[in-house]
Amino acid sequence: MNRQLYEYSYEFKRERKRKLISFIVYFIVIYILLNIIFEFLIFPVKQVSSSMIPDLPENSISFVTPVYGTPERGDVVLLNHKAIVERNIFEKVWHNISSFFTAQQYDSFAQKEYPDTNNQLRRIIGLPGDEIYMTDYVLYVKPEGEKHFLTEFELSNKAYNLTFTTPPVDWNGSVGVKGSFDKMTLGKNEYFVLGDNRIAVSDSRLWGSISKKEIKGRVILKYFPIKSFKLF
Repeated sequence: MNRQLYEYSYEFKRERKRKLISFIVYFIVIYILLNIIFEFLIFPVKQVSSSMIPDLPENSISFVTPVYGTPERGDVVLLNHKAIVERNIFEKVWHNISSFFTAQQYDSFAQKEYPDTNNQLRRIIGLPGDEIYMTDYVLYVKPEGEKHFLTEFELSNKAYNLTFTTPPVDWNGSVGVKGSFDKMTLGKNEYFVLGDNRIAVSDSRLWGSISKKEIKGRVILKYFPIKSFKLF
């Protein structure tokens, strides 16, 4: 009788151990697959500022894909952090784990006191070879080889909305981001990006043009809030 109980107990423990190992292996496989998807196919990004209102308001969540071809005029893109800091192996591991368990919603590298370390979603307005200038926060563009300037809205194949806030009468236009600037020509592999909230945002007016390697991915849809679901 005791032998039977011992054998039963042994089998039970072995079965429990097998299930535990299977669960761990299953979890590791799922973890690897999800990270592959998030790294190479699609991942969620939370908008943490009002820089892209009204189309991408603060706290909205969008899907971004790193799989894209040549950036097009009107694309909303995710930019790499402007503040590049070398991280040690422990910080990188913690960043990957925390990002995974929060579905990419928590970024351990971001710092509220340094806005440029947060997610930067911006819209591509100027392409390589464009001649551009800005008047009253609207960009005017003459594509390479063309003879006339057109507004950014006339040239973009993607409709979008901008937010303008009328500054006070005595507002100093040299403070903050400029609403107007003189003509300039974008060089090879230079893109001019702007926020849709043209008054309160840092973009190419402060940073200068960006290169393609600074683009981490392209927004393909906004899925939260659900009532404002939108394809990009």
